[in-house]
Amino acid sequence: MVKKLLIYTVAALCCALLATVRLGAQETGTLFPARNATVSVPLGQGLEMVHAGEPLGKGRFRLRLLNRSHSVVLQQLGQGSSYTGSYGIAYGLSPSLDFSFLLPFLMDSAGGLNKYGSGDVVVGVKWSRPSKIPANFYSAFQMLLSLPLGYKGEHGLDEIGGVRSYSSEAIDLGLQYLMDLNFDHVSLLLNGGYFVSGNPNILPELVYGLGLEVGRRRRWASFNIEYQARVAFTEQSNASGVLKLGTRLNLFRGTQLELNREFGFLNHPTAAVFTFGLRFHGFLSGRRRLESRYTLYQPPPKVKREYAPENVLRLAIVGFGGFEELQAGQRLVDKLKAHLEPHDSIEVVDLSRYANIPRKGFLRQRQAVELAQKLGVDVVLTGRVEEFDINRFGGKQVPYLILAPEAVVEVAMRYRIIEFSNRDKLEIQAYSNRIKGKGRLRKRVQLLHTDRRDITSAATAREMVAVQDDALDDLVDNLLATMATQFTWVPPDFAP
Repeated sequence: MVKKLLIYTVAALCCALLATVRLGAQETGTLFPARNATVSVPLGQGLEMVHAGEPLGKGRFRLRLLNRSHSVVLQQLGQGSSYTGSYGIAYGLSPSLDFSFLLPFLMDSAGGLNKYGSGDVVVGVKWSRPSKIPANFYSAFQMLLSLPLGYKGEHGLDEIGGVRSYSSEAIDLGLQYLMDLNFDHVSLLLNGGYFVSGNPNILPELVYGLGLEVGRRRRWASFNIEYQARVAFTEQSNASGVLKLGTRLNLFRGTQLELNREFGFLNHPTAAVFTFGLRFHGFLSGRRRLESRYTLYQPPPKVKREYAPENVLRLAIVGFGGFEELQAGQRLVDKLKAHLEPHDSIEVVDLSRYANIPRKGFLRQRQAVELAQKLGVDVVLTGRVEEFDINRFGGKQVPYLILAPEAVVEVAMRYRIIEFSNRDKLEIQAYSNRIKGKGRLRKRVQLLHTDRRDITSAATAREMVAVQDDALDDLVDNLLATMATQFTWVPPDFAP
């Protein structure tokens, strides 16, 4: 309850700050100049100006209504207002492909004269990788195309001059690269793109943006800050920038209220603008419904496999061969036994108590059958360590400037599991695979280093032993997870 009250208090303060806009700071001598229509608001995942590389997901949609209004002053007519409404929808055609449709609505008034109509329609296609939701990293390519369907009629304001055109009267094109970095509480969004218009009066532009969102996994509210810069270049150059602070409030399931305050820099037409809007998120396929955005970031519920063994299973683990100088096989066997020991349904047979049996190496299927017949075991696990790569002096570097030392150990093993179904050990089920494990240790970044192989900046011998153990532990975890998906006698606790 205290946490909810704190969130609502912070949100209310942000709303009060965003709503406090001085009218005089927004006055300008003219309305917006001609611009590329494809430099538009994000319709899928994203903030108010910066797009997100994350896909919506197949069958999901997002409906967005964004409104912005500010006062203007025309020299011949005096004070007036300019309103822009962006209304659009995005839909997930596939897990990695989104389609969007945007229809702007524009209205200007000054000195008792009005002009209103629709702007150019913008359609977009975005291809994202990976398609999994949620993920820590996304990258995407987006193409935006505007169709010159905006209102082209003339009103009294057009005769006065200084009014914006509602259509570029040409096809505009925008190509963007999008990238997201998602952490537990913070998301970083990066955009970069090139926008060109068929209208010779609209200069080609490079547009890049940076966004930061805090609390995207939160249930009630999130906060964001973003910056977008536009640089036009041909025979003459022109640049503008916008800094924006915003918040999103989850009103109902699948319904968000967004409040933003923008600050313009350089040649941006407005000094400060307050924008607000609504977002609706949900499903159009299957059972059509609205769904809260934050639920997308909740991991899917793990299906618990029922595990009620009637008998104790006897398992023989033959010592793995390979890299005997590092005792790789014995260390893996010990770790497997330590993981399986708490489970009373599995008895790991101690091979050292028996004579005239193979205790080490990658057994053939015939040898495993003979071992099972002699000891009366139900499952035989055998294998060989094929890789044990140790890189003590790894890491990224800029020669003689920066070194990020890193020690990496990679282990790989080929194994075979043979399960026997009857007392004679003649009905068998064999499964073979190759599994890997990795351990990593990062050290403090070194500045102005002189030699990459500086042992004072690399991992010590004791730390290298710990990294090897981490790699072996990772291999054992991956092995047991694979076994849990293949065999019912393995406890579901090991399932991924």
